[in-house]
Amino acid sequence: MGNNAAFTSFEASVIAVYNRGVLDKELLDALAAPYEGMDIDRGGQEGTLAKDGLDIDGVICKMYGVVLAPYPDIPKDYRDWTPEQQALNDKWVEAKYEAINKIEKQWGWG
Repeated sequence: MGNNAAFTSFEASVIAVYNRGVLDKELLDALAAPYEGMDIDRGGQEGTLAKDGLDIDGVICKMYGVVLAPYPDIPKDYRDWTPEQQALNDKWVEAKYEAINKIEKQWGWG
């Protein structure tokens, strides 16, 4: 089992600094550095949103210049999804995961 509290702390720090308008890629890397080699676990993700509506992954992607496709226009309730809509969601989630995972590996996470 990973360190959920570490991710909770990282998420809160990044969102707070981003909301102040001072976060850049270098500062983001510096905030991630203390967790290098640690079993940081996204299970601690609180889902905190920045003032502009971005979550932690959105902020990370923005700082790294990663542009994800817009989220598919599908119903909010997954129970209403067709198999095609499920496939669209899965494809988008996988693309986001790959982008974030690549950055986290650069940080020495995981």
